[in-house]
Amino acid sequence: MLSSSTPYGPPAAQAPSPLPQAPAAFIRWLQAMADDIVPEWVDRVSRLSPHYRGRSTEEISMTIAQSYQANLQAMEQGRTAPLDSFVEFITRLRLEAGFSLSEVQKAFDLYRVILLPKVLAQTQSLDPLAALEAVNAVVSYQIHSFSDQFQQRHEAAIRRHAEHLKKEVLLRSRELAASERQHKTLVEEINDGYVAVQDMRVALANRAFCEMHQASWHQTVSQPFLDFVAPEDRDKVLRVFRQTLAGGPATPALEYQRLGRQGQRGVTEIRARVVDLGQGPVIIGICRDFTQRVEMERKMRESERLAYVGHLTASLSHELRNPLSIIKVNLQVLSRQDYLPQVDRQRLGMAVTEVSRLEGILRQLLDVAKPLSLSLGRHDPNALAQGCLDLFRPKLAERGIRLRRLLEPRLGPQSLDQGKLEQALVNLLLNAMDAVADGGYITVTTRLTTSPAGPAWELSVRDNGAGMSPQDLAQIFTPFFTRKAHGTGLGLTNVKRIAEAHGGSVAVESTPGKGSKFSLIMPRHL
Repeated sequence: MLSSSTPYGPPAAQAPSPLPQAPAAFIRWLQAMADDIVPEWVDRVSRLSPHYRGRSTEEISMTIAQSYQANLQAMEQGRTAPLDSFVEFITRLRLEAGFSLSEVQKAFDLYRVILLPKVLAQTQSLDPLAALEAVNAVVSYQIHSFSDQFQQRHEAAIRRHAEHLKKEVLLRSRELAASERQHKTLVEEINDGYVAVQDMRVALANRAFCEMHQASWHQTVSQPFLDFVAPEDRDKVLRVFRQTLAGGPATPALEYQRLGRQGQRGVTEIRARVVDLGQGPVIIGICRDFTQRVEMERKMRESERLAYVGHLTASLSHELRNPLSIIKVNLQVLSRQDYLPQVDRQRLGMAVTEVSRLEGILRQLLDVAKPLSLSLGRHDPNALAQGCLDLFRPKLAERGIRLRRLLEPRLGPQSLDQGKLEQALVNLLLNAMDAVADGGYITVTTRLTTSPAGPAWELSVRDNGAGMSPQDLAQIFTPFFTRKAHGTGLGLTNVKRIAEAHGGSVAVESTPGKGSKFSLIMPRHL
């Protein structure tokens, strides 16, 4: 069991309390579980990267034990002082050893990854939402605090070098040229984007900044800086730059949507300062790509929510399924009684239909909640699509919906889980049927294509229905989001999970009043 004190100093007295205080039962549980959790954390960190594999087990065990105790104290007290002390200690230790920012961030995040299933398994004795809220708070605080310290060291180095250049300009032009070459090397070698902005145009940019925006050096320098900012965030960035130039307080980290040369977007954090190199004020900024972090946090929140839903669903499924089955069977038996009037039999039929719908909702909840495992084999996507279309043909004909098939004959067998992919295609076809009016059309297409990961194939469903607004389009894969009167909002969530489990993705095109197109883009193994 760990002791209640840490070797790197006690927390400061009367510090602010920005963290949620964890329930006492959860703190006692963490104290009791230390000998179980710490070794697992040590083992996973030891295999995290070449840098960690090169460290001794004793050192990693020492730092993990200290981190565990700091987290415990912070959640117990609702104060950040224990975390601040540990982050200062680990920043110095890891930067001196040449660790990258992402390596240490992943090591911090493993604490949350390890605790999540263990906490959800203790719902009889713990409040999982309160416990996970406290865990998320300490992990996020450590990651952000470590990132800030890492950033500050970069900024300090750049500021020192900028001051050095300013003095050298006044002394010797020959030495200035040498210093400029050193400065360029320094800027080009840092992993974060470096940019100098004068009169709102890019005066200097390093390789990392150009790569973040999918542009060459010549496509970047002398261009308006706001061309690299998404339209909805340009006013915000311009306002902060003007405040910085006016001599206001140091600009805090500003997060905005960047815009690449080909329209690609990403999340960027910039820290900007003003310097004067003899030719007027220049804003220098360090840009960090936060796209993966934001996506990771989104997926973590979604996973935690689905895990909690899954736990509740699994607990209730047995209690719900048996009563629903009994109700359905008895309603079906009653509906066959000849002495009942026709109107009563119709009412019983409607009740059976609604019970069946409830059973379907329960199945969908279980599908989303349980881990998705694939049974891969070599199957022909064209045959799979044709089989699904044959099932829908009577219903399509009944509503006068025209069906178009454009199946690529060169596609051939692909590695896929036939049952899961059929489930995804059925969901897309049902959505298309709901979207189109009687007499509309649905087009199912297969074709060869490429993706950023390499050769791919595509299975798409297009309709000429009502289409979707941009606001709805941004939320369609969010669990439980739906505009249907009787929808669960889980169909497209399952489609996305199935595509990603295959290593693929889902692309959506939709125009209000003109229809929508959903495309499964799957890797092609040559």
